[in-house]
Amino acid sequence: MAISELKEMWFFCEKCLKNNMCKQKEFNQCSSVTIKEKNEALSLAVGSANIEAVHFLVEVAQADVNSITGKYNETSLIIAAYYGAAKHREIANYLLSHGADIDAIAKSPIDTALITAIWKNNINFAKLLLEKGANPSLSDVGLKEGYACKYAIQKKQAEIVPYIPNCCYLIEQNSHWVTDVGYFCP
Repeated sequence: MAISELKEMWFFCEKCLKNNMCKQKEFNQCSSVTIKEKNEALSLAVGSANIEAVHFLVEVAQADVNSITGKYNETSLIIAAYYGAAKHREIANYLLSHGADIDAIAKSPIDTALITAIWKNNINFAKLLLEKGANPSLSDVGLKEGYACKYAIQKKQAEIVPYIPNCCYLIEQNSHWVTDVGYFCP
């Protein structure tokens, strides 16, 4: 759906519901569009990197930036981490500035936005999350020391290793990890 269609539908439904002028079919459709579906629409807009739609859904439709959607129960930030392109990083900054939980947890095996970015080898996205304060020890079962580091090593994502706090120290303590990941920390 194009942003112009989304805006047109949103404003029609808002007026229809507010003034109690909806026919039954319109009422049913508008109730789901304006109340329930806006969070799903936000997830879809993030996935397709539609920045204008993301802004509209957050600012006008007041979609919840921390809403859980999809079969993996993920947030919009986790979806952005999955794709990880430059537009997705821009969206992530926007979501974070509007209260997105950087450490929100989805259903395993995705865990957090940071783990998702590492899994998909979206290094710049992972660095952004770490710079913004993502907890590298957070997993879907709580805190695990060195979790993001171990995950990066397991996935052979050597490029992110130096950016994960204490990861190089952990590698030095476990020399077999150096050959596993193929990266020597500075």
